[in-house]
Amino acid sequence: LKGKTRCLVIARDPRHFCFSFQPTNRIFSEKLYVLPIESMSTFGTLQSRVHLTWALLMGRTTGSAATPSYSTADCFDTFPFPAAEALAPTGDLEAIGARLYETRARLMVERNQGLTTTYNQLKDPACDDPEILALRRLHEDLDRAVLAAYAWPDIPVPAYETPTTPATRAAQESFEDEIIDRLFALNATRAEQEQLQGAGKAPTSPAKKAARKKPGGSDNQLDLTDQPARKRPKS
Repeated sequence: LKGKTRCLVIARDPRHFCFSFQPTNRIFSEKLYVLPIESMSTFGTLQSRVHLTWALLMGRTTGSAATPSYSTADCFDTFPFPAAEALAPTGDLEAIGARLYETRARLMVERNQGLTTTYNQLKDPACDDPEILALRRLHEDLDRAVLAAYAWPDIPVPAYETPTTPATRAAQESFEDEIIDRLFALNATRAEQEQLQGAGKAPTSPAKKAARKKPGGSDNQLDLTDQPARKRPKS
């Protein structure tokens, strides 16, 4: 964190997978993962449902209820980010990330409520609060911007709410399946490129780490060598 004024944090066992910026002049709880990241484009990528879908699949679960738990080793280190130019500080992703973050922060301050309450409202399809609906639309715009950063604008973005009908469930499942398939393919391509560039050296890239995961330690771990049927991520 040296030389940085802020960093991204996420709780280890959050009710919702939410990232937020914190100043670096403090001591952080061991229940947080702290990332030395300052850019809004990277925040936007991590807060999008592209990363959420990956994190819920690759991450671990805790307790008898198998509650999803975030882990940088499983969820962040293995995640294939968009190309560097898409994360540029002057790009569209930086702008939408900043707009969502600032809108969310302002709403929470004005209402004196935290991330859990805010995201409970965001994901509740019965909530018709105009400000919550506006923030929901911003999340959907963020997802589209992240998909554009991957050059995947053809993937339809489902409503940012908990699905309650067969149609909304099908839309979310289709989105998650397509995202996971393309992220796996992207990881495999990058791992192959790094292996070629390394002239025989053993790759240690995030892609290779993901590809080495075997079933056994977690309900969400997969053997990616033969692409078995995946467990449905819980949102």
